[in-house]
Amino acid sequence: MRDWEDIKADIMSRVDFRQVAEWDGVAMKKSGAGLWVACCPFHTEKSGSFNIGGKKGFEHRGHCFGCGWDGDVFAFWMERRGCDFKAAVMDLASLAHVPVGDGVEWTRPEVKRTRQPERRPDVETVRPQMPPLRHLRKEECVELGKARGIDPEAIWVAARVHQRAAFSRWPLFCGRDGAWRDRTAGAWPSWCAIDETRNTAEFRRLDNGLYPKQDGGEIKAWGLAGKNWPLGAASLNGRKCVMLVEGGPDMLAAYDLLMRWRMLDRVAVVCMLGAGNRMREESLAHFAGCRVRIMVDADALKDANEPDSNGRLVKRKVPGMEAAMRWEEQLTGAGAAVESFFVGPVYEPGSLARWYAREIDAAAVEVIEPGLCDAEGKPVKDVNDLIRAGPQVLGREEVRAAARAWDF
Repeated sequence: MRDWEDIKADIMSRVDFRQVAEWDGVAMKKSGAGLWVACCPFHTEKSGSFNIGGKKGFEHRGHCFGCGWDGDVFAFWMERRGCDFKAAVMDLASLAHVPVGDGVEWTRPEVKRTRQPERRPDVETVRPQMPPLRHLRKEECVELGKARGIDPEAIWVAARVHQRAAFSRWPLFCGRDGAWRDRTAGAWPSWCAIDETRNTAEFRRLDNGLYPKQDGGEIKAWGLAGKNWPLGAASLNGRKCVMLVEGGPDMLAAYDLLMRWRMLDRVAVVCMLGAGNRMREESLAHFAGCRVRIMVDADALKDANEPDSNGRLVKRKVPGMEAAMRWEEQLTGAGAAVESFFVGPVYEPGSLARWYAREIDAAAVEVIEPGLCDAEGKPVKDVNDLIRAGPQVLGREEVRAAARAWDF
């Protein structure tokens, strides 16, 4: 009786990855000894960044330097045809004229994998129970991309390649019987920012609309417990360059930005869900030795001279900048090199301190560097705004450096 490893080896001895890709309609071009290049079949691009072969030991592997896809010929077939491993082996065996026979054992043996830094047991936080989730479909990526001004292919890569976004209906609540039910009169088609740890999730409507609340108000996002966990921290996969953003939409926009410069194979996207949170201590070990660029959200300075309900003056704050400073302190202490990229203005520290102390108003705070503005002159407030700002902003040297330069 043959096992699947024998069949797999027999297939690869008769056909190579390049032949299989061409059978599937991918136009490959030779670009050196053993190297074949094509436009990536997993995302839209004008010039080829999908490589097969090129290095010794990589004859049967493919890699895209645009979207970051990586795998062997069987992973390629599974992704392209939407089938499982057994179906991929059977299909390729038929194409390669490899006899399979009966009684094949299809249970895949354990494979030694590169271990990520071990997470210490979290005794303080219980993982939230997740509602039913599924992959985002192509048409849902298109709808979400249109609503947020993000390339649908970047959303597809974030969701399907990097497992950072999924589909659900929301808002829901979990009953005592474990079943999820509508929280309101109806749950909306939604996407959620999530990662493989399932420590937390944040839900937003696909059409970028607001959820109605029971008190008559509206809310743009619902989050589950554990939002101090940085999404993506546990899956850096050896990459030492990290783009850190705040909020699920900025996470998708970061994938768009990095895809434009073909940097997803080098740069990992990590997302914090909320500027008011500190990073969970157990996550920090993942960043040791990394170079982390924090994309700082821009917040308008509000003088806030009115008292709160207790008669105390409302604290003046700049959430995006304060979050970046908090995370930089944590990451530096964990052994990471950190740099901040401000899409908004950079303020002179002394005058900003005087503003905090209510010695001056916002208009008197000195600006060292003005923030970015789009073609219509509107200020760019976050990474999602940056993507929508247009080529004249995205082509600026400092923006290019934010995606491409990691030598700090």
